[in-house]
This record gives sequence, C-alpha cells and structure tokens, in this order.
Amino acid sequence: MKQTFKVGIDIHGVIDSFPDKFMQLSRALVRDGAEVHVVTGIKRDEKVEALLSRSGIEFTHYFSIVEQLESQGEEISWQNGLPYAKDDKWNNAKRDYCSREGIAMMIDDSPVYRDTFNDIETTYLQLT
Repeated sequence: MKQTFKVGIDIHGVIDSFPDKFMQLSRALVRDGAEVHVVTGIKRDEKVEALLSRSGIEFTHYFSIVEQLESQGEEISWQNGLPYAKDDKWNNAKRDYCSREGIAMMIDDSPVYRDTFNDIETTYLQLT
C-alpha cells in the first residue's frame, strides 16, 4: 500500500516570502496526491485565508500553534499583536504535530524549530 507523501509549510518567512514558488510547489504536490499541511503559529482567520488565497497556495490541512496550545489550556499572552507561550510548549508544537501526522518534510525558516526535529522522522528544511 502506497503511503501518502506529506509536506509541512510555514507561512511567515516561507509562504509570504516566496509566494509564487510555494504556489507552484503546493499545487504540484496536491495534484500528485500529496498532503500539504500549512504548519504555523497563527490562528486561521480571514487575514490568513486572504494571504493563502492571494498566494495561490493549495493545502489539505492547517495547523496553528496558538489554537493547539489554547485547546490544551496553555496560557497565550499577546504583545504587539504577536502570541507568546512558554518556550518549551511553543517550540515543540510544530515538531509534535509533524511527528503525530507523519509529515515527511517540514519547510520553515526558523533555526529554533530545526533544533526540535532531531529525534523524529520528519526532515526539517530550513529556508534561508
């Protein structure tokens, strides 16, 4: 039985930095039967939907660190419109999601997350 190929793509510093490239990649992956997971810190709202739509990003799943931590009862504080939580909880959320969902590759720009992927099957691709 063929296993579905799964790719995670971050928004800030990735999709929003190279929308045309990630539009082409996401479309090719989805058309080939892969799952494209948008894996990001922010909640899925109208602004995010507009950004993804405007960028032409095709995706099959959406994961938000904020939504995950809130559902677990973790405290989220907001400073200048940005969410903050305990470092260990925030920094491991993408890793835990990718491990749980069987994501083959995660594309992100943050070296902080890279360091949390060292003991799981997901290959972390840091965009610079």
